[in-house]
Amino acid sequence: MIAYTTYNSSSSILTRLDGRFMRRDVATSFVNMTYTYPTYDILMVLGDSNTQFANDPAKNGFVAQLAEFYQRQMDVLNRGFRGYNTSSVREIIGSVLPKTSVAQDSTTTDDTSPLFKFANKQLKLSTRADEITKALWPYQKQNYPGISNIMQLIIILFGTNDSRVEWSEAYNPIDQYAEDLQYFITLLQDPDSEHYSPDARIMIVTPPVVGDRKIQELAKSRNTEPEWYNNRTQTYAAKAIEVAQAANVAYVDLHTGMEDVVAEYRKNISSTDVLDGYDNYLIDGIHLNANGSAILFGLIHDTIAKNWPEMIPLTS
Repeated sequence: MIAYTTYNSSSSILTRLDGRFMRRDVATSFVNMTYTYPTYDILMVLGDSNTQFANDPAKNGFVAQLAEFYQRQMDVLNRGFRGYNTSSVREIIGSVLPKTSVAQDSTTTDDTSPLFKFANKQLKLSTRADEITKALWPYQKQNYPGISNIMQLIIILFGTNDSRVEWSEAYNPIDQYAEDLQYFITLLQDPDSEHYSPDARIMIVTPPVVGDRKIQELAKSRNTEPEWYNNRTQTYAAKAIEVAQAANVAYVDLHTGMEDVVAEYRKNISSTDVLDGYDNYLIDGIHLNANGSAILFGLIHDTIAKNWPEMIPLTS
C-alpha cells in the first residue's frame, strides 16, 4: 500500500521531515507529498496484551517467532493493545486495518513545486523497479520487498479481557464478543468495506487458559477479588470457535491446546505440589511465557500448513 504522509508544523522554526530537519517554509512544500515505502506482503496479528507483549524475543514471543519464520517473506505487524477487548478495538479498527484505497487531498497539494515534481519522479522510478522485481520474484520465492503489497494473513486473538468478571471495566458480554469478531471478519471480506482484503487469509485464535491459583494469589495480595476465571475464559474460547466455523475461517483452539499439555504435566506431579501446571505456561496467570508462546506458535504453524501450505516459506 502506498503511504500518504502529511507534514505540517506551526510551532517550530525547524520541521522534522523523513529523518531530516529543514526550515518550515521549505517543509510546507512537502505537505501531502506521496511517499512509497517498499514492504513485503503483510502478516498482521491483532489482539490484546498477549499480542502486544509477543514481540519480545527474550520471552520467545510468538509474534517474534513469526517474524523470524517469515523473514524476507512477509512483514509481520504487531497490532496488540494491552487492556483492550474486542469492543474497544472495534472503536479504533478503522485506524488499524489497511484500507483498500487512500484518497488524496489534491486541493492542498502544490503540484507545481520542484520538490513535488522530484518526489513524483522518484515514485515513478520506484514503482517501475517494483514491477521488475515482481516479474522476477513470484510470491513463494520473493526475497525482496516491493511496493503496494497486500495483507496475506491476519491472526485475531482476543477473549482474555472480554471474559473478565462483570464488575471489571474490560468485561465484554459474550454475545457482544462474538458480534465484534464477526464484524472484524466482515470488514475484511465485504467488497463494500473500505478494508476489503480479498487476498487476506483469516485465522481466529481462542484466548489462552487462565491460571486460577496464580490469579487468586495476585488478587489476595492486592486486597481485591479475582477478575479472571478459567471456566469463564473457556466459554469465550468456545464462542470464538463457533464464530470462526460459522464464517468458514481458520481457527486455533489455544485454550484446549494448553489444557491438554497442562493435563499431561499434572499426571506427573503430586496433589501437594505448589505448582498446578499452568505456571509452566503463564507468567502471571493470564500472559503467555516462553513455553506458552511456543505452544501458540506451533499451533499457528500447523494451522497454516494445513489450510494454506503455499504460505510455508520455500526460501529464507
